[in-house]
Amino acid sequence: MLSNSSQAFYVLATASLAGIIAIPLFLHFRKLNAIPTVGSTNSWRSALKNLRGASGFIQEGYDKYKNAPFKIPMLYNWIVVVSGTKLLDEVRVAPDDQLSAIEGANDFFKTAFTMGHRVAKEPYHLGIIKTQLSRKLPTLCPVIDNEVSVALSEMFSSQDNEWKPVVAMQAVQQVVSRAMNRIFVGLPLCRNPDWLKFGNQYAIDSIISGAKMDLFPRFMWPLVAIFLTSTENHVERAVEFLGPAIRERRKLADRACGREMVDIPDDFLQWLIENGTEDAEKDITRRILFMVLVSIQGTASTLMSAVYNLAARPEYLVPLREEVDAVFLKESYRLDGVSSLVMIRKVLKDFTFSDGRVVPKGCYIAAPSYAVHHDEEVYEKPDVFDPYRFVRLRSDEDDMKQQMVSLGSTFLPFGHGNHACPGRFAAAVIQKTILARIVSSYDLKLDENARASGKRVEFGIFMGPDPTTTVLLRMKSSA
Repeated sequence: MLSNSSQAFYVLATASLAGIIAIPLFLHFRKLNAIPTVGSTNSWRSALKNLRGASGFIQEGYDKYKNAPFKIPMLYNWIVVVSGTKLLDEVRVAPDDQLSAIEGANDFFKTAFTMGHRVAKEPYHLGIIKTQLSRKLPTLCPVIDNEVSVALSEMFSSQDNEWKPVVAMQAVQQVVSRAMNRIFVGLPLCRNPDWLKFGNQYAIDSIISGAKMDLFPRFMWPLVAIFLTSTENHVERAVEFLGPAIRERRKLADRACGREMVDIPDDFLQWLIENGTEDAEKDITRRILFMVLVSIQGTASTLMSAVYNLAARPEYLVPLREEVDAVFLKESYRLDGVSSLVMIRKVLKDFTFSDGRVVPKGCYIAAPSYAVHHDEEVYEKPDVFDPYRFVRLRSDEDDMKQQMVSLGSTFLPFGHGNHACPGRFAAAVIQKTILARIVSSYDLKLDENARASGKRVEFGIFMGPDPTTTVLLRMKSSA
């Protein structure tokens, strides 16, 4: 997240430029006049407020225009927000050459500039997630469990039966990073503290760089990226870690071709080497950096919310110890989430809804996940954490519809449709494994003297728990 001083500096530095560009841009999007605007009459003022957090405007729009489109301003563009099964289905089934999920993600993450142009234009790694990672999860579960067990043991080896404060986000992120990297790059790199530290810093730097680039119009991104990103430095640093592993794996492959019995790793790096379309170490490295960026922060954030919710309600520890049900995690996803908007699509050709309203080329369309998840017409007492909410729904409806990774118009943390998050299955396994290990070995409760108590922070459409939040932890009582 950007500091307040950094936000103020960049906003002021670009205000004049924004004013000059505003008139032609807003004339270009005059087709949007039929879609109501949320925010002040001054769209630029609203856009600047959205930089600090968009959830307020999105909630206001949802309350006024639920099941109908409304729009919120960006500095140089518009996001049309839609909800309800009918409209979401229209977006979901639209062809990729009209509404593009990939181009939407590329623009919001600035993929071409934070990871490389080829990563943005040729995302073959997404196919490897679907065909390799998801399919092999059953065989990877013991590996994930082993890494989680080792990581927790190392982190809390000195823990005793005395309550001790733990910075929840920091601890959860370390364990998630270990588990994710175990299936990304394998041993021993997944336990290399320098690699783990680098990966975390790379993700933070990329998110901040992307946020800074949003202060400039799109046509200026190639220029400002030269000054605002450090992509090549990041890639070169990452190659220092991954290069030796890539070379060693190629030697193993050569030995295997010579009919020598060798132990070939079974992880994402190996799948890239065997199934990818690139050979250069730098190119393979960029794909691993993509996985680090899009997986660890979000997975850790939602798991940290679950840990906090459990610490706030320790009476649920006992039933969870009998069986860690993923629906507990699902309720944390619903209540908290990591983004106020999901299903982001870039409009490549003018898109017309069934009611005749048009979204012109260049705009974005998205769904208001946080607002939907807090709608009392969708969920009873939506602002209350209810760990048995989806247990009850599961007993009343088709069990498959209530699985944590199931998709639908009223449960949207992973998106909806063919372009829903392909890594959600792996994230769910890792989160459930970590939570199971925590509740089986430790007691949790809130640190009432801590400065932060589960507050949320946000920047733009991104949301997350306050990283300074602490919980109290001790070894589980044997009684």
